[in-house]
Amino acid sequence: MRYRDLVQFDPIESVVQLRDAGKAAEAKRLVSTYVLSDEMAERLTKVAFTHLQFDAPADNRGLLVVGNYGTGKSHLLSVLSAVAENAALAEALTHAGVAEAATAIAGRFKVIRTEIGGTTMGLREIVVSVLEEHLGEMGVAYTFPAAGERHENKSAFEEMMSAFHEKHPDQGLLLVVDELLDYLKSRTDQPLILDLNFLREVGEVCKDLRFRFVAGVQEAIFDSPRLQFVADTLRRVKDRFEQIQIARRDVKFVVSQRLLKKTGEQQTRIREYLTPFARFYGHMNERMDEFVGMFPVHPDYVDTFERVAAVEKREVLKTLSNAMKRLLDTDVPADHPGLIAYDSYWNTLRENPAFRTIPDIKAVADCSQVLEARVLQAFTRPAYKDLAIRVIHGLSVHRLTTGDVHAPLGATAEELRDALCLYQPGIGDLGGEPADDLLTLVETVLREILKTVSGQFLSANADNGQHYLDLKKTEDYDALIERRAETLDASLLNRYYFETLKRVMECTDETYVTGYNIWEHELEWADRNVTRRGYLFFGSPNERSTAVPPRDFYVYFLQPHEPPKYKDEKKADEVLFRLKETDDGFRTALGRFAAAAELAATASGHAKTTYQSKGEDFLRDLAKWLSEHLTTGFEGTCQGKSKPLAEWLKGSSPSGGRANVRDLINQVAGVALAPHFQDQAPEYPRFSVLITSDSRRQAAEAALQSLAGRTRTQQGVAVLDGLALLDGDKVVPAGSPYARQVLECLKKKGQGQVVNRAELVQEDRGVEYFAPERYRLEPDWLIVVLASLVYTGEAVLALPGAKFDASNLEQLVAT
Repeated sequence: MRYRDLVQFDPIESVVQLRDAGKAAEAKRLVSTYVLSDEMAERLTKVAFTHLQFDAPADNRGLLVVGNYGTGKSHLLSVLSAVAENAALAEALTHAGVAEAATAIAGRFKVIRTEIGGTTMGLREIVVSVLEEHLGEMGVAYTFPAAGERHENKSAFEEMMSAFHEKHPDQGLLLVVDELLDYLKSRTDQPLILDLNFLREVGEVCKDLRFRFVAGVQEAIFDSPRLQFVADTLRRVKDRFEQIQIARRDVKFVVSQRLLKKTGEQQTRIREYLTPFARFYGHMNERMDEFVGMFPVHPDYVDTFERVAAVEKREVLKTLSNAMKRLLDTDVPADHPGLIAYDSYWNTLRENPAFRTIPDIKAVADCSQVLEARVLQAFTRPAYKDLAIRVIHGLSVHRLTTGDVHAPLGATAEELRDALCLYQPGIGDLGGEPADDLLTLVETVLREILKTVSGQFLSANADNGQHYLDLKKTEDYDALIERRAETLDASLLNRYYFETLKRVMECTDETYVTGYNIWEHELEWADRNVTRRGYLFFGSPNERSTAVPPRDFYVYFLQPHEPPKYKDEKKADEVLFRLKETDDGFRTALGRFAAAAELAATASGHAKTTYQSKGEDFLRDLAKWLSEHLTTGFEGTCQGKSKPLAEWLKGSSPSGGRANVRDLINQVAGVALAPHFQDQAPEYPRFSVLITSDSRRQAAEAALQSLAGRTRTQQGVAVLDGLALLDGDKVVPAGSPYARQVLECLKKKGQGQVVNRAELVQEDRGVEYFAPERYRLEPDWLIVVLASLVYTGEAVLALPGAKFDASNLEQLVAT
């Protein structure tokens, strides 16, 4: 059984020329061969004829026939113009409903046809010259005024139609223009705006005159990205035009009803042929009528074909005609579905020299060619080589359907199985679910292709299972990263380990000391609900002396690879963190992160971006690993005592919420250093709300405002209470050890003597405190204590140029 036995092949090879519709014999042929789907019939009867007729009052508009190259756009324009010109041709229409509705326009028009080619003329100039030329041939003498003579064009059309009706009183005038969008795309900014405004006027005159305008465009003008910079002008044009879309279903209808028409007996034979294969595919059984009607073309061919964005003049019907001609005298295969799927279009694309001049196609073709050559030479599963080549061709075509040939979009194994009707003889003997067995085979083929080319040229999106030609992987960056990772020394691995720590410890500020990984840091002293200031080091205690002035604590993250020798002096103010337990996942991710960063440092352009992107992925993996293994993988040491972080955290309250790495490290360090903080300031106040270095001044001001009689805030009361200045709601400084210390200093002075600031505040390692050996109270808190004594009349505070007592405490607060 050959293919010609199953179809009544009627090739569509020639390109319809709109002007040929003006010849009687050709017009009749064009009308009688135009196949109309029910959907297109509805669009013609309810839209096209409604706006073309002029017997019934209507808001008539211009018409735009929208269809890609090769979908029958020029054919439809020819049919409309031929029927409008010759009433007898309405009977030749292939759809009875359309033929009946066409009587409203049949023979009612004089028709002018034109196609716009390469020209620098303005649209008005083109239309005017075409109208004047053809009106003269109709015996109508009319000359349009020059473009600069009038501020609008409607009056000129009214005069033209008046002259026209003197010769043809019962006729309308129809102007049909093809290739309008190509022309508009070639226009520059200002001329294009003039063209669109003229087009709007043409659409507007259709309402009041018997003048009608129909144009053919390759895509909807109003959706064209090329014209969006004149979007406002386009919206005004859109109001005066209706669009007639030639949809994919219309093209499929032409394929099944003309190109590949079949008798009932042929359809039965095709159904019998395809039915045994239906169980191997997702929806062939449910779509069997569609498969039979389109046979031997796969129903998805047209859908994919029209999405090939890189090829403008695709001519789907002509391409299918050529493919069918090659098949007609060949036998229909018995061991696999003999369907024309979209992978077959790849040979047309790559063999056409004109297509290879298009950058996107050339890039895809070059990638596909190398990929195919590798598979032909060294495919790991030779029995599936033919299947692999079809997959490559299918992915090559699919790569051109995504708009951006670099986008990570492709087809899943299931989509390839169904849309290409992939098949391997013997697959039905495996014993499992046929469709699942075939899907597993396709997935295997995809994996083996990747293995054959060592991960080059092809990528898989792990999130959605899509495979796609990856034009960025003509160099195998992953392999280059792995090779570089094998050569990294300990110093580089340490450096990028510290880069990872920067991420998880949120070290976004500049380092405190140039050239060293040292940052100012704060830890919470949980017992007193305050923070202490210190330093965070990525390095060893050998670097302690570089951070000045001295602070309350020093936290170190030691190098995991070949750490430097240092003497652990078991100081109470130091905590050391070591990464003790790692695994292959961590070591691999760290090596690849370091390698990617090193390669990015010496690369440029796309390669640099790729390394940076991959490095960021590895960094995320490292951060995730550290977060998941923090309490078991790290060891903390304080005063010679080393324990896993989980041990340090036993008995301590969680830091609230879902703690991240920074929070947990801070919590462990705070627990380890709590005895040191206690020894450093044994009688430091305890607050009910957390006070940080940043919030301390604000908290002190809130306490001062409370003393001055303003609204008492929770924060202000917490400070007064923490400093033991309250007895219930009353301010009673006598109960505060800090206030009593100040009063004792006052008592030691004679009558008329004062206590100077220097007698209350001393420096400890460059930082000022009140009673540093005992209380270690910051000056902000001392101000509150002094203000409480002023409030109760127990002291007078003197500042340069002013004295404050209980009567003017408000002024002190304002100061």
